[in-house]
Amino acid sequence: MNKSELKRLIVEFHEYKLPDSIKRDIDIDMSTDKVITLVGPRRAGKTYLLYNLIKQLEASGVDRRDMIMINFEDPRIYPFTARDLLDLTDAYSELYPSSHTTYLFFDEIQEMDEWERGIEHLHRSGGYKIFITGSSSKLGSQEIATQMRGRTLSYLVLPFSFKESLEARGLKVDEKTRYSSQRFGIINHLDIVMKWGLFPEVVLAENDDTKIRILREYYNTIFLKDLVERYKVRNIALLKEMMKYLVTNISNPFSISKYHRSIGTRHKVSKKTVMNYLNRLEDIHFIYLVDRYSPSLRKQTNSPAKDYCIDVGMRSAVGFQFSKDLGRIAENLVFISLLHRRARDPTIEIYHWKPRGTETDFIIKRGATVEEAIQVSWDVEDPKTRKREEKGLISALKQFGLDHGTIITADHEGRSDSDDVRIEYIPLWQWLLYS
Repeated sequence: MNKSELKRLIVEFHEYKLPDSIKRDIDIDMSTDKVITLVGPRRAGKTYLLYNLIKQLEASGVDRRDMIMINFEDPRIYPFTARDLLDLTDAYSELYPSSHTTYLFFDEIQEMDEWERGIEHLHRSGGYKIFITGSSSKLGSQEIATQMRGRTLSYLVLPFSFKESLEARGLKVDEKTRYSSQRFGIINHLDIVMKWGLFPEVVLAENDDTKIRILREYYNTIFLKDLVERYKVRNIALLKEMMKYLVTNISNPFSISKYHRSIGTRHKVSKKTVMNYLNRLEDIHFIYLVDRYSPSLRKQTNSPAKDYCIDVGMRSAVGFQFSKDLGRIAENLVFISLLHRRARDPTIEIYHWKPRGTETDFIIKRGATVEEAIQVSWDVEDPKTRKREEKGLISALKQFGLDHGTIITADHEGRSDSDDVRIEYIPLWQWLLYS
């Protein structure tokens, strides 16, 4: 690109009125000299998070003219290379020769050829605070870490949390919300979220037909098409079948060996191929496999992991639904909330626990210490169900030396003291608000 075109892009951004955006619960370290990298699936809100950072800088007194923002998916600048990046900073210096520290915001950096060389050069040259985003369907956080070799701090940007989705719909939350009449609107909103999920564009859509169209478009273009292109997948039929199976069976154990045996008559593939596809689905944050907790690494890796999806709306859009399965959807929502917690605090580890004859849905570990045990049970009004869920949780509490645990329910609220431990029953909407 010539410099006059680049100057036009720079001035265009300086005159651009930033759109309204929801404040995300992500604490970015603005003081670091490292490159700030925002990674995650497309449509999770990375661009709008950049807008929030720009607004934050402006509120602190930084002039917009000390910033440059480029979206590398803008067709006007295609193709853009590392050489063009150097021309961009030269064009900026010609426009604003007295500027000292310049804030650079580069959206969807993976669309630029040899992006890492250009970013590395700018970082070494000094005088720039650099923020980049990359979609995990084309650029994984591990790839960024490898290519930037310790010069970056990466933050995972997920679809909305439940609380963020409420604020996007105009429902403000504070400590008194659970007691106010507003709670009925929140409970109704949870019903919608359990069906359609938490992608920002879906949360803001006004009718169900639009929501399902958006989700199917995400599935076909973001997760499936980008995945096939990125990894040069040959057996697309197997990949599609595998994705649909995983979305349909959220919150259930997944055994690679059993799944490989089940597809043997339809797909002549090796177990290694199934494992590779599974790893790639994890790389792009489409699914997450939560390991069973065990002090033995061998037992942990050889035990079936539990399968969760990045967004429960995918199940409504593309999964088979034999029943409402609200308990499994609720458990997946709890996992997503824990994932948000881990994104804020990377020292957290998430497991499930399954000794012989019982099970606990979530074990939260930090360092060498298990800090929390959580059970999800949608209906605990049946005495047999309640006894079974309490038995599993109490077993975990005693195993890990905890004096209290949580059972998340549809609407039951209360407390149970038994076997020298305390169990709190909390409705899902409350737990999602305050966890």
